[in-house]
Amino acid sequence: MAAAAPGLTVRLDYVSESTLPSTEANAVHVAQMCDAFAGLGCEVTLHARAGGPGDIRAQYGLRNRFAIRLDGKAAHRLWLLARRLRLGGTRDTIFFGRRLPSLARLARSGLPTGFELHHPPRTARQEERLRDLVAAPRFLGLVVISERLREEALRRLSGLDPARVLVAPDGVRADLVRVPRLRDGEGPVRAVYCGSFHAGKGADTVLAAAALAPEVAFDLIGGSPEQVARARATAGANVTLLGHLPHDETQRRLAGYDLALAPYAAVVRGAQTPEHESLADWMSPLKIFEYAAAGLPIVTSDLPVLREILEPGRDAAMTPPGDAEALACAVRELARDPQQRLRLAQSAHDRLATHTWENRAARILEFLRAAL
Repeated sequence: MAAAAPGLTVRLDYVSESTLPSTEANAVHVAQMCDAFAGLGCEVTLHARAGGPGDIRAQYGLRNRFAIRLDGKAAHRLWLLARRLRLGGTRDTIFFGRRLPSLARLARSGLPTGFELHHPPRTARQEERLRDLVAAPRFLGLVVISERLREEALRRLSGLDPARVLVAPDGVRADLVRVPRLRDGEGPVRAVYCGSFHAGKGADTVLAAAALAPEVAFDLIGGSPEQVARARATAGANVTLLGHLPHDETQRRLAGYDLALAPYAAVVRGAQTPEHESLADWMSPLKIFEYAAAGLPIVTSDLPVLREILEPGRDAAMTPPGDAEALACAVRELARDPQQRLRLAQSAHDRLATHTWENRAARILEFLRAAL
């Protein structure tokens, strides 16, 4: 458990739209942030939607105790009404999270509220709610995951004080950060892709590259059963599709690989991304931080938002977005050069090792408390 930071202990209601447990990256982010806040000594309550079966704490490797409320719509509305009427649970409480409609209502009610933004508002209604939130008298601050998203938020929300916007990229658990080393063992070089099979995330590019690099073993962790079945029908003998695994198990497996893949396309979509939007302009991919923490050399796409955290050729091999031939070429080159793999892994480790959930939570708490 992380030590509590002096002067940071607060009651924190983290209000989320995430479904727990689920296969989505937003659930990982929310669970790990609440675990980190609790590790700092905060009295945390996570509000989320009920997901599938399974032990949430075990699936996400949570180490600190905090309350988890999995409410339906009616129960959440009753909780929200009670908070707005100051009926318990509001004294010395900061309200924070990613559920914009609820947090906007809390802010309009005069409660101290912060918001975490991972993409620009997608509708006029969302933009109106965000404007209401940041204009509220006890608005504490906006947390964004990339500098490009900060610039977009300031452009679209005229009147928003730049000092009330904090750039905080994603992270990884501190106990998962390992010193890079070359893997012991015989057999082919092993490459891994972790994540969803949503459009633009890169699973299809990995499968196409695997056909061009038959001497390398490719493992893909993620995807729905239907997506995995379709991929398996055309995958080569050097491809293993493991399907979705609990997040904690995935992290334990990473040490067994030689290199890690995140070949995003120019257009990236998540589970709820509309057709007119791409996450590629704003994202802060969890897998990049997890790969670096595991001590793996990274092959990813050369996107402007990724250059905020990685330097091409120094911290990662970065190829044109969605280019399977370029990905295969980079993988084959690294497969032949273990020392280059180690150099890339060490550089990424040195650059990203401080990007932990624990450090991120401490920065956000300081930021929110300063506004109080």
